[in-house]
Amino acid sequence: MSKQLKQNIGLRVKAARTQQGLTQAQLAEAIDKAFETISNIERGKTAPNFSTLYDIANVLGLPMREFFDVDEEDLTDARQRLLMQVNSMIAQMDDRQLNLLLKLGKVLQEDV
Repeated sequence: MSKQLKQNIGLRVKAARTQQGLTQAQLAEAIDKAFETISNIERGKTAPNFSTLYDIANVLGLPMREFFDVDEEDLTDARQRLLMQVNSMIAQMDDRQLNLLLKLGKVLQEDV
């Protein structure tokens, strides 16, 4: 696995974990792994195997694809957090709210 992919996965795990208000130790306990495992994943030192990533995704309430959907290679930590927050918010919206958000997004794009 490439270093960049490990770092992107790590950033996304960290962003999702902090958004949920969990510490590394709490996430590690929830998936029955050592604290160091989460730390190493978030720092991009090691890549989680699919089983571990599946467990992390379940605890954080995310589909596994959230850890791989990367449009840009060098997303900052802050941008990762923002994207995770937006994705989490969107997942909770009904169709009417999604339509309103889409209209708002189009207006914001025109403003640029």
